[in-house]
Amino acid sequence: MATTFWAWLVSALIIVLLAIVLPSRLGTQNVLRDARGRYSLSRLQMMSWTVVLLSLISGMAFGRFAAGQVDVAGFTIPGQVLMLLSIAIGSAVVAGAIKVMKSTTRPGSVAAYPKGRKGGPLWEMLTVEEGASAGKSIDLSKFQNFLITILLLLAYVAQAVAALKAVNNPAGIGGLPAFSDTFLVLLAVSHAGYLLGKIPSPAGVPEGGSMADRLAEPEGKPAASPNGVVPEMRPAEAEHQKV
Repeated sequence: MATTFWAWLVSALIIVLLAIVLPSRLGTQNVLRDARGRYSLSRLQMMSWTVVLLSLISGMAFGRFAAGQVDVAGFTIPGQVLMLLSIAIGSAVVAGAIKVMKSTTRPGSVAAYPKGRKGGPLWEMLTVEEGASAGKSIDLSKFQNFLITILLLLAYVAQAVAALKAVNNPAGIGGLPAFSDTFLVLLAVSHAGYLLGKIPSPAGVPEGGSMADRLAEPEGKPAASPNGVVPEMRPAEAEHQKV
């Protein structure tokens, strides 16, 4: 079973590399940041479950291949696991729609980073996104959802490890471990609370910049430095832009 475990780990690392590390190296925005330039909790949740489940499927398939099985995908995916993934993806889609609506209807109150400016730290995804408290106060609906997601992720990974250890030959793997119905309800309730927490619209203007500022910036504007100051262009650069 060592082959299956190693294939699972390597697959997870490759997915993380392609989705997060590589875009950063290429100078583009990684999948954990949204259109506001901020880290997104819903994107982190969807990415986390995708990494765990997709890499587990890859590891199990490679383990069966290494064991000489012709039907490498001859295992099942329980309905609870599919429902779990549906909750994570559906929550991310609804959260994204709410963000777009608020960024369009009240951009001056929605926190965002100027284009070209380095965004905030990862923990910022747990803070308020709108109003004068944006980036300062912890959003309780996000915080509970983050804790429950981490708890269920660790529980499922531990369950998968135990299930794989119980099988001596990868050919005996019948399917992905099932997800508890109770935990599934807990996850659904947590995501419902998270989405409902996005409905209120706090008043005030964010200190670090708003979506209105981000949308007002021209596409060809030089990137701002971390302190928000735009570097001065040299005469040659200015003449080149005129041409």
